[in-house]
Amino acid sequence: MGDAGVETPPVGGRRSLRPAVIARLLGAVAVVALLLVSPAAPASAQSGSNDLAASSPSDGATLGTSPAFMTFAFQQPVDADESFTVAVGCGVPAQPQSTGIPQLADDDVTFTVEVLAPFPKGACTITWLLRDDLNQPIATDLIAFSVAADTVAAGVVADDASNITVPAVPVASLESETNATGGSNGGAVWLGRLISGVAVLILFGSAVMIALIWPEGPLYTVTQRFMITIWTVALVGTVLYVAALTADFTENSFGAALSPFSWLDLFNSGWPGRAAVLRLVLVGGCLWIAVYPERINEPGSQALAVLLPTGAAATMAFSRLDGELVALGILIDLIHIASVGIWFGGAVLVGRVVLAGPGPADLVKATRNYTQIATTALVVAVISGVAQTYRLVGGAVLNSSYGRVLVVKSIAVIAMAFVAIGARSVINAKLARRETMSAAHAERFRRTFGTEALIGVVVLAFSGWLLSLNPPKVSLIPEMTYAVTVPVEDAASGFVAEVSLDPSRVGLNGLEVLVVETPAPITDLVVEFDPEVGSYGRGTIQDIPLTGRGVARLPLGTGLPFDVPGTWTVTVTVSYETGLRAVATGAVMIYEADGSTPTSSTTLPAVPTSIVGTTGSTIVPTTVAADGAATETTTP
Repeated sequence: MGDAGVETPPVGGRRSLRPAVIARLLGAVAVVALLLVSPAAPASAQSGSNDLAASSPSDGATLGTSPAFMTFAFQQPVDADESFTVAVGCGVPAQPQSTGIPQLADDDVTFTVEVLAPFPKGACTITWLLRDDLNQPIATDLIAFSVAADTVAAGVVADDASNITVPAVPVASLESETNATGGSNGGAVWLGRLISGVAVLILFGSAVMIALIWPEGPLYTVTQRFMITIWTVALVGTVLYVAALTADFTENSFGAALSPFSWLDLFNSGWPGRAAVLRLVLVGGCLWIAVYPERINEPGSQALAVLLPTGAAATMAFSRLDGELVALGILIDLIHIASVGIWFGGAVLVGRVVLAGPGPADLVKATRNYTQIATTALVVAVISGVAQTYRLVGGAVLNSSYGRVLVVKSIAVIAMAFVAIGARSVINAKLARRETMSAAHAERFRRTFGTEALIGVVVLAFSGWLLSLNPPKVSLIPEMTYAVTVPVEDAASGFVAEVSLDPSRVGLNGLEVLVVETPAPITDLVVEFDPEVGSYGRGTIQDIPLTGRGVARLPLGTGLPFDVPGTWTVTVTVSYETGLRAVATGAVMIYEADGSTPTSSTTLPAVPTSIVGTTGSTIVPTTVAADGAATETTTP
């Protein structure tokens, strides 16, 4: 049917639509601006502005072997009350590396960090964080580099010593950011994730739209061709994604990772890898509905026909399982993915299939019904996206790479919302009294939905980029469980710490020291383990490179040696920059190498010792503590 009998709105009515659209756009901009700026306001109000000018290693560098030291030069001098922390992760998934305390040079702009244990061969990521005296972020970013060959480390043990001193414990930063796919195949992972995600969302959205608002759709030849095309793209993209993940995890070439047998290795890489393999299986199953879309509406097959693309889309919620409240994060992601799939997948279906040309009343009805559903889906997508952002980012929006990419993505979302709001208003006005879809209207609306879908692809590309960055609230250091934890506390000074061992048996033991509270910056922290009197065992002394609140860990492979079973005394000695010193003791049971209980042992109660007084040492400021307070080194 032509446009001759179509009643068009008066010119004045068309003009009155523009202020309404502009008002909605301004409102959307204001809401997003408040959401982005408000959480970060306290940090920006309290923090200065400084950024990294140069580093060694530099971003993207390839080193022959592990460096002995790392250097970081800032653009402006670092104040004495500002803190600088560094965390290094190597491999996929990232494993924390052993580094020393950052030392600030006399020029007040350059930090030097000693590499206590050589970095392994492969991809590594440095996460640095500069904070002010209120513990608010000033600047943070990551530096990705790679090591071409392993470095052989050598150690010396003093056989005639009564105590063994172990090399320094690796420091675990409380705040970190790392590249989740930091290997050489990171680009392929991003591209495969993008192609797979876009196509899977279109499959899911199309199936839902056909089931809910357009049951006549599968009868059109263009629908059948569309479903086959999208399924093919989804399969190719998912294969690329799985192969790239496999190459990163196994450190093999991308060509070798194309073998389906190698994909089984992803089951050992964690839930993101398992979810990728499951997505590939579900996408393969979607061929069943792609070749015969009418199964979506047949009562006997409808449930399975909708479940297959729904399950494939749901696997995207397992791409990131970190941060606080992981279960809540998965639920939010599922809601977000469902709403984005209905909005984005429906927009592509309507733009490429429903509006492919003029047609009967079912095309008009499907377009009108989609505009109503899409508005709700878009609102839910924005709300769930903001909730997930707050869970992962908090207030550090403008002080991290993740946050800056998020801002750019938000601008694309605003543009997409503007196009969507304008499109819904125009389409509803044009189709209010129409019974059929004219060629002119189909062409005009197809361009509108095409623009909306194109911006949606850009938004999804930024979402994939964000998955390659760790948010500020996600720690690089994984949670670990220890066989025994000994709390130590000095009530008089307010020092509280926990000393953990694993497996708490004769032989090497992994160590974790957690400083929970400290009344002042720490200049020296030592943990000593002594066996029972008369056991002929040798004690162990461990320097802890912490200057404030934080976690220090020593892996089991290079851990503390315990040569006899029984009750060992744990002595924690801490010196403050004020010149005061405190000693606290506790007791820990060391079992036989096979885990059995020693035949006899003495139980030593924890006896905290208060501050004993000044050390008479000269205090010389040298570094900055991890908790934001100045650290000073005691020189006799």
